[in-house]
Amino acid sequence: MLDYLYGIDVSLFYLINHLPHSFFLNFIFGIFTLVGYLGIIWFVIGFYIYFKEKKRDRRLLFSLAVVELLSIFVEAVVKNMVGRLQPQFVLPYVIEPFDFYHNFSFPSGHAVIAFAGAFVLSRYKPKLKWLFYSLAVIISYSRIYLGKHFPSDVIAGAVIGLGIGYISLKIQMPKFK
Repeated sequence: MLDYLYGIDVSLFYLINHLPHSFFLNFIFGIFTLVGYLGIIWFVIGFYIYFKEKKRDRRLLFSLAVVELLSIFVEAVVKNMVGRLQPQFVLPYVIEPFDFYHNFSFPSGHAVIAFAGAFVLSRYKPKLKWLFYSLAVIISYSRIYLGKHFPSDVIAGAVIGLGIGYISLKIQMPKFK
């Protein structure tokens, strides 16, 4: 059964990774990967929302900080526990336009923080949730297109990210005097 699932994962990886690559597409998906790095884009959006609102809710920034900390934990601990190698180390003919850092593959840290950030921001700006989740999907997709993750890495990252987003909203901000 695991061999069958791995086969599907590899087939989907090649389907996405071997789509036409051009300088323009590599650049665009490289930008999405870059803005997704460490959740930078979610903090930029969060600060924009925070300072734009008349009634500023510090819980938004607190929730995004919790998202960041929990995502870093997943990146540091879970990836090293699982130890799954990135596609370029286990598969032939991987298209890898940029040689970013080399790290373990499972789960995708970009997908974790992207979906966690989208979840949190969607609760504060529900009318923009389609934008937040679209951005999370594109950031996550870019990781497969650029040859850094298997689809299962991204799917697991998205599920973990949604859980982290949920948890970050449930944790109450401490009261400071």
